[in-house]
Amino acid sequence: MKQFNYEFTAASEVTKALSEVYAYTQRTSFKSILFHLYTIAFGREEIHEIQQEIKEMYPDAHIAGTSSNGDICDGHLAEYGLVMAVSIFESTEIGVHLFETEEGREEDTGRDICRSIDVTDSIKAAEILMTLKSINSTKILREAEKCEKSVKIFGAGSAGKKIEENVTMVIGDTETSEHGVVLVTYSGDDFHIDIHHAIGWKPLGRDLTVTRIEDKRLYELDGVPAGDIYSKYLDIQADENFFANILEFPIMSNQHGHEVLRMPFSCNTEDRSLMLAADIKQGSKVNLSYGDPDVIKSDVEDLVWNVRSFAPQAVFLYSCGVRRLYWKYLINKETGPFSLIAPVSGFYSSGEIMRMGEYIIEHHITLMAIGMREGGQAMSQPTGIGDKEIEVPEEHKMHDQLSMVRRLANFINVTAAELREANENLQEKLQDRTKN
Repeated sequence: MKQFNYEFTAASEVTKALSEVYAYTQRTSFKSILFHLYTIAFGREEIHEIQQEIKEMYPDAHIAGTSSNGDICDGHLAEYGLVMAVSIFESTEIGVHLFETEEGREEDTGRDICRSIDVTDSIKAAEILMTLKSINSTKILREAEKCEKSVKIFGAGSAGKKIEENVTMVIGDTETSEHGVVLVTYSGDDFHIDIHHAIGWKPLGRDLTVTRIEDKRLYELDGVPAGDIYSKYLDIQADENFFANILEFPIMSNQHGHEVLRMPFSCNTEDRSLMLAADIKQGSKVNLSYGDPDVIKSDVEDLVWNVRSFAPQAVFLYSCGVRRLYWKYLINKETGPFSLIAPVSGFYSSGEIMRMGEYIIEHHITLMAIGMREGGQAMSQPTGIGDKEIEVPEEHKMHDQLSMVRRLANFINVTAAELREANENLQEKLQDRTKN
């Protein structure tokens, strides 16, 4: 397997990159070639132009990709155009299918994905890219996970330049879709894949019960409007700054024995309900959570170690756009270390998908690393340009630090007051019993 990664600011730049790829394939035999396209800025016309140019040079090539909240090339943030990641396989067979998905037909799409995986000979892995915000991902994944259990599954949700945007797209061989799923299959006895993830957020406070939820709309926690929980404990109000203020404090749930984060995108000012990135089962226990920088860095260091131990020929990073917003000017420090292992590409998504045990779980605020290789462990191929510095005014750094400290202080004060009140009530009850 040979990996080439390119960063473009205009579609016209593709020609030169394809010439470099063509020169390599002219002197090297290969079984299949896969072009991943990740773009924060290019529209349908520019993408179609690139698809046509790829197909003119490689009629049998496969193309898969997505719009993004930011692209990753050689470990650093690329936010001005498109990243093209070219994977050349010596013995692995690639398949790409784009499933247009009408509202209400998600289960049919899930069954089509399951069927496509099960009929593919010698399949080792499947990648799922989907427009999470325009279709019911839960119904799709619930059906797709019924496929052959030995197949490793990973993927992510398409995103927009602004993480809260609802109109996104996925990219197939010749088409794009704003309501669809792209499935990539990887087949062959010599293909090896390794999938790991990192979170780094920690639970905050006591367990809360989901007492009312409809689809992705969370109405109540412990019988209280969900938005009131955030306003009371963290002083996050239902206003135009709600999403910006809540970034460090998503909801932590448990899905099939695994910690999974759910990000509230907005708060209804009338009923104080929250719109989540994905659903949570009614009756389940959840917590508020907070992003601890030291824990996040430690989790990512463990992730880097796992990837390095696998010794891949290529690394793909699918990371939530919320992590990019959380780290801001420091984001390359999270993804940069992977560039010391192998060529790195990927994008910032609206949700991350991976099979864990028997289930395909949709994660959020998660960094997922996918290592690929053909044959035995590969020598490291450092690119050495992952940790590019991003400039930011000093006042922005101080503001972000103070904001989180203030909200955590508010949480401590409120919970301390609740504890004092509970103790006072207990003392009163004991005194009443003594008098009686």
